[in-house]
Amino acid sequence: MMMQSSQQYPVVDFALHQFAKLQPPTIKEITNQIGISPRYFGELFSNCVGLTPKLFCRIQRLRRVLSLLAGKTHADWTDIAFTCGYFDQAHFIHDFRSLALCTPSDYIKHRGFHPCHIVLPD
Repeated sequence: MMMQSSQQYPVVDFALHQFAKLQPPTIKEITNQIGISPRYFGELFSNCVGLTPKLFCRIQRLRRVLSLLAGKTHADWTDIAFTCGYFDQAHFIHDFRSLALCTPSDYIKHRGFHPCHIVLPD
């Protein structure tokens, strides 16, 4: 499938701008605001960005977590989970593990030099 330019679809640019906010709206809130179906929005977004809206938002949340952890040797996981929009600490840990392939604590112990660099397990 060929990726489309998001310039052809202002709704995708609008969504990307909204998803970049510190407290981004949900996908449902975006589709309600722009007035198109979630399915059609998902197709447009996937064609333009190369990821589904849900996966894109999950990655954005993880990036927020990693930026909050920059330079820290320990963290209040509950506070980070809620700050970054997770429902609870279990949701945060599950999402972190599925995207980063390690636990948040392991990430802090074995992270690379760059803030969003995750050392993959052997």
